[in-house]
Amino acid sequence: MIRITGGKNRSRLLETPNTILTKPTMDKVRAAVFSALGDSVLNADVLDLFAGSGSYGFESLSRGAKSVTFVDKSREALEAIKKNIINLREENTCIFFGDSLAFLRENERKFSIIFADPPYKLDVYEDLLNIIKEKDTLTDKGVIVLESEHELNINENDFSSVRFYKYGIAKIYILRK
Repeated sequence: MIRITGGKNRSRLLETPNTILTKPTMDKVRAAVFSALGDSVLNADVLDLFAGSGSYGFESLSRGAKSVTFVDKSREALEAIKKNIINLREENTCIFFGDSLAFLRENERKFSIIFADPPYKLDVYEDLLNIIKEKDTLTDKGVIVLESEHELNINENDFSSVRFYKYGIAKIYILRK
């Protein structure tokens, strides 16, 4: 179990998938990410890719996001997300079962904030950023938050701001359009 770190659901516990394939982001890392995001979460349409327990999405809703779309290809992850939606009484959510990159390729909607925390062994960051750019998935002044185990080669010319944080093995990139 992990906790929501701020907002209306602060300290509420989240169900996590019963699988070794999911690695929930530590509370202190999520708290730091949301501190860096500040008010950009308010009224945001959020996309939580490789959602796992949905911790980034539920943290967003707790802190004032308008809606969250969760995407994961693990049935265990989606069951945990459904339980969390019920337990937290959240209504402005959508769940998609399937591959996150396939979702991005088919998606026509724009999002204010996109969280991508793929399994660390999955090297999809370059493809993910290329699809987001090609499909124009991010709103003006939108934000992408990437979590990785290793440092990424980000083309800083594609963004107005690139911030990098390191928390143990977690490397966090906050990319602003």
